[in-house]
Amino acid sequence: MGILIYKRRSFLSFIAIFLVLSFSAQSEQINVVTEFLEPYQIQNADGSLGGFSTDVINSLFELTNDKANIKVMPWARAYETALHQPNTLIYSIAHTPIRDKLFHWVGALKEERLFFWGLRKKFSNKNYQVNELKEYKIAVSRHSNTAQYVIAKEFTNIYQLANERQNMDMLFIDRVDLILATKITIETRAKKLGYDFTELQILTKEPVFNNKLSIAFSLNTPKKLVDKYKAAFQALIDNGRLAELKEKWKLH
Repeated sequence: MGILIYKRRSFLSFIAIFLVLSFSAQSEQINVVTEFLEPYQIQNADGSLGGFSTDVINSLFELTNDKANIKVMPWARAYETALHQPNTLIYSIAHTPIRDKLFHWVGALKEERLFFWGLRKKFSNKNYQVNELKEYKIAVSRHSNTAQYVIAKEFTNIYQLANERQNMDMLFIDRVDLILATKITIETRAKKLGYDFTELQILTKEPVFNNKLSIAFSLNTPKKLVDKYKAAFQALIDNGRLAELKEKWKLH
């Protein structure tokens, strides 16, 4: 059975790579925008860009033989750039119903489960309803999926900041009461910024929403280019590379 699965995976990988190469034999330069978002996009000790999602992007470009012109910027600017600039790839972006028709979606990197978080010293309850949290001050990043969520849910005390790191700073200096994030992101970020993760607690028993962290192209990107990257992403799934990178970064 294992040999059959291996042969099938190898065959599918061959087909996917063949499709990638058939789209274009000529190398292109692709503008890519992103933000720092631990552990998906991180700044390495030498100043270079790393992280799970960056490894996936690098693997994609190895298959397509294109050149990635990657620019790291605040999320709001990255989002606006990808929203309006042709031939622009953005990662890691949450694939939400609000955004579904605004981008061409290449592939899903990871399923996310988002919770409200607060400091233990302020909250004794661990099972709040969303409506019970609307009176509190919350920090979110501009144009983020979390900002779009709390706006849609009619929160009134919303602080929209430039990046996710500022959100955590605001929480620990008692300028806001809440942030909204996944466990792995908030735990990694706390460690990176020197905060004690044990001082934080989840305030909702179940995730308030789930979405898929993804790779996408701007809407005004040629279909042929989008299809090439969809085929390349499928090749990463079929040849096991995506699973290898998830294992490397302990993302399951």
